[in-house]
Amino acid sequence: MKNKISLQLTLSIALAIGWWLFLLLLGSLAHPGSGFYRVVEVLGGTGNGYIQALIYILFFYSVLQLIERRRFLRGQYQGFQLQLLPTRDQLVLTPVEVNEIKLQTIELEKAGQSLLVADFIKKACTQYRNDQSISETLQVFHAQVDTSKEEMEGQLEMIQYLVGAVVSVGFIGTLIGLSSSIGLAHLAQTTEGMPQITRHLNVAFDTTLVALLVGLVLNFFYHRYLAELDTFYSRSKSYVIDNLISRIYNPGK
Repeated sequence: MKNKISLQLTLSIALAIGWWLFLLLLGSLAHPGSGFYRVVEVLGGTGNGYIQALIYILFFYSVLQLIERRRFLRGQYQGFQLQLLPTRDQLVLTPVEVNEIKLQTIELEKAGQSLLVADFIKKACTQYRNDQSISETLQVFHAQVDTSKEEMEGQLEMIQYLVGAVVSVGFIGTLIGLSSSIGLAHLAQTTEGMPQITRHLNVAFDTTLVALLVGLVLNFFYHRYLAELDTFYSRSKSYVIDNLISRIYNPGK
C-alpha cells in the first residue's frame, strides 16, 4: 500500500513538473502582452508559477487516487457476471440450496477472487442459516451493505482533504502575491515600480483563479465516483435481495 502511494505521489510530481515545463516553454514562445501569453501566465507558465505547480501536484495526485478507486470498483462488477445466484423467474431456494450457494462463494474466495458481491451473498447465507428468518436476514444484510459502503466512503477522506487543499493553496498564493505587492508600495511613484507591483498583483489573483478551476474539475471527478459508488451498492442490494433473500422458501416452516 505504501509503495503504491509513493508511486502515485512520484508520478503526480513528474506529471505536474512536465506540465509546468510545457507551460514555461509556451510562455517563452508567446509574445509578451498578447492574450495567449496572459493565459499561459495565469496557468503558471512563468518563473513565478511555483504555486500553480504545487496545485498541479495536488490535482494529479487526487486524480490518480480516483482512477485507482474507480478501477477497483469496476473490477467488483465482475461479481454480477459470475452467476452466483439464480436469476430465473419464479424459482425458489430451499435452505439446502442456500447453503450450497454459500459454499460456492467460499470456493470462489479460496481461488483468490475477493469480490464484494460474493461477500454479501456469503454473509446473507450465513445469517439465514443462523436464525432461519428471512426478515432478520434482510435487516442484517442491509446493515452489512451500508457498513461496507461507509468504509469505502471513509477511504475518500484524503481526496476530500486534497480538494480543499487545492483551494487553500490558491489563497496562500494570493496572500503571498499581495504581501509582495505591499512590500513594493514604495515604488508606486516610480515608472519602473508600477509594472512590478502590477505583476505581483497578477500573480496573487492568478493562483486563486487556477485553484478554483482545478477545484471544479476535481469536484466533478470526485462526485462522479460517488455516483458510481452509489450505483454499485444499489445494484448489489437489488441483486442479492431479488435473487437470494426473496427466493428463500423453507418447506419445514
